[in-house]
Amino acid sequence: MGILSALLAASLAAAAATAATAADTEHSQRVIPVSFSKPKGALPTLHKRAGTYSQELNNNLTGGGYYAQVTVGTPPQTVDLIVDTGSSDVWMLDSDANLCKSRSMQNYYGYCLSTYDPSNSSTYSVVSHNTFSIQYVDGSGAEGDYIKDNFSIGGADIEALQMGLAENSTINSGLLGIGFAANVAARTPYPNIMNLFQDQDLIAVQAYSLYLDDLYAETGTILFGGLDTDKFIGELKTVDIQPDLYGNYSSFTVALTSLSTTADNGTISNYSRTAVPVILDSGTTLTYIPESMATRIFRAFDAVDDTSGTGLVFINCDYLSDNKNLTFDFQFGGNGGPVVRVPIDEMVLDNVDGYVELGLDVPSLPFNNVCSFGLQPSSDYYLLGDTFLRSAYVVYDLTNKQIGLAQANLNSTESNILEITQESGIPDASGVASQVSVQQTATGIPGPGGSTGAGTGSTGSGASTVAVTSTGTSSSQSGENAGARSVPAPNWEALVVAGVAGLFGLIGVGLVLF
Repeated sequence: MGILSALLAASLAAAAATAATAADTEHSQRVIPVSFSKPKGALPTLHKRAGTYSQELNNNLTGGGYYAQVTVGTPPQTVDLIVDTGSSDVWMLDSDANLCKSRSMQNYYGYCLSTYDPSNSSTYSVVSHNTFSIQYVDGSGAEGDYIKDNFSIGGADIEALQMGLAENSTINSGLLGIGFAANVAARTPYPNIMNLFQDQDLIAVQAYSLYLDDLYAETGTILFGGLDTDKFIGELKTVDIQPDLYGNYSSFTVALTSLSTTADNGTISNYSRTAVPVILDSGTTLTYIPESMATRIFRAFDAVDDTSGTGLVFINCDYLSDNKNLTFDFQFGGNGGPVVRVPIDEMVLDNVDGYVELGLDVPSLPFNNVCSFGLQPSSDYYLLGDTFLRSAYVVYDLTNKQIGLAQANLNSTESNILEITQESGIPDASGVASQVSVQQTATGIPGPGGSTGAGTGSTGSGASTVAVTSTGTSSSQSGENAGARSVPAPNWEALVVAGVAGLFGLIGVGLVLF
């Protein structure tokens, strides 16, 4: 196990013990918070492959890769899995996986972070040999068997969960896929973890809320079966999840109807011309938007697109100090739909210097103060990854096919949990009035649809909480580009002018390729 892997395991275990005390206080609500820390370690060596530094570099640069600690088997084996709303299989690395045994593969893909040994579990069984095969849009993938074993997460015990067990992998960690069962990698869909959460009466409906907190935070949380009104600002608004061309629900695709910026002086610049189908995906570290939209933004910010070389977009770090209150404003579902404002220090990332020292070859640029941009162009798929999600509070309701969105209340230390029930759907809830005050030093195929109203809320039981943590190596941006941040609640009326009325179908590509 590498140094970073060891730090990850140690920090997860230490904070899980702290969360056990909090679980006692929440017992009456059946809410079990599990909290653990973001590891802080040295930057791993860069390895160039397929002509770019691609997702491996992006994960390290942006603080991406959020891990949940689970246990599998009898007796339980601790496994750390990447939380991924963009896929639907839970899968783990076999302790004898090729990546875990090959030094040459580890030089490219990294050391195995944690593994599962089926020979040490009395409740392990094979569903089918050599039928698990999954590939993600960044080209990484894994293959092996489908198995069943007991699975525990956040104190909730799931019996006989079907999972993938990877014997061959180019990913150094398993994934916790929590999307629609229709999107599992198997040719014949099976009940996935979200199905079993509900079938085994652990939550009332297939729903959860996601709170990553900001780039500097050490932890985030998933609340299965509920939401926390202290973790968002203002009104939680809902939009419909878009079905695919065949009317099936296989991804968390919603209509992004406006992408604009608001400058320090209040000037609003709109970069969208049509509605765009975007997938809300915690397993993706950056945000990928249509090439035409990205080009307009890059031109406005004098950013340099080098995705065909280093795999990065470069931008002048001076924006962090000269326009430090600028926000990127994402609106969904048309006029009156939810708006999430992303501060510039979540999109302009002061993280390049460390990788230059490790061998990153930065091309000739028209500026010397070099940062990377958390927005990238795509011609195939449009994903709102962690550079967006850290500023959002997101409720994923698989049962009612809705997404709830609000501005995240960053660095919140309080909780007010509402259960999501069959009757209510996403509760009609309001969060806190304003942002917690903090000082930081430098850091599918869509169908037609729109927004809908939400039901009534209730407090009480039926939710279990799991914390997630980033594998990023820095908890803050540093140096001369430092700046304090404060993101107010969106001004809904002012931002409506940037909205786009019509919803147009665009063909994208899901996260799992068969």
